[in-house]
Amino acid sequence: MRHKFIYFLCFVSVFGPSVLLSKKGEHIGEQKMIDVNIEFLNPAGTTVTNSEGVYYNFWGYTFYENKVYPQEYWNTYPLYFFGEQVGVKVTVTNKGPRAKTKVRIVTEAYVLRTDGSNGVTLTLPKIIDVELNRDETKVIDASFICEYTEGADSGLDRFIVKVKHINEGGGPGNPEPALIMVKEGVFCPPKYLKK
Repeated sequence: MRHKFIYFLCFVSVFGPSVLLSKKGEHIGEQKMIDVNIEFLNPAGTTVTNSEGVYYNFWGYTFYENKVYPQEYWNTYPLYFFGEQVGVKVTVTNKGPRAKTKVRIVTEAYVLRTDGSNGVTLTLPKIIDVELNRDETKVIDASFICEYTEGADSGLDRFIVKVKHINEGGGPGNPEPALIMVKEGVFCPPKYLKK
């Protein structure tokens, strides 16, 4: 019997977890002035996570993996294969009251460990500077090809969008002084499945 190795990723949709940071040195008031949305496009299937583990659904098949994440990650997510494009659209809106705002958008992707921490990097950070008039929305194509990387454990991964001031400043004790907010979408690859 032949074995076919299938590498894939599944990403958390916009309905998955999101995080707004509010630590010392961050720009809390500006979080209310900017809206960020993450949308994943053209998945190859779906992945379901719950108290029993992970279920990968594609091509009419379901594959199970005994890996349980914290309850905040129990959901249904779009699935993508390694080596193919992960379609990601990020929209940024200036809700005012400022007539114009300039921000730096940084996108990153990591393996999500079962304890909620970051594992290996899945794509290099992408940096886009955006200028928005009041009530204006801009769409950023944050799509990327995610090649299999050593250490990319099976299961969920995370896609992060950071919104920062363009002038990043600096200072001791605050590694990201220009950070306004962070939004998270999540994605998942098992290393391989035998078929």
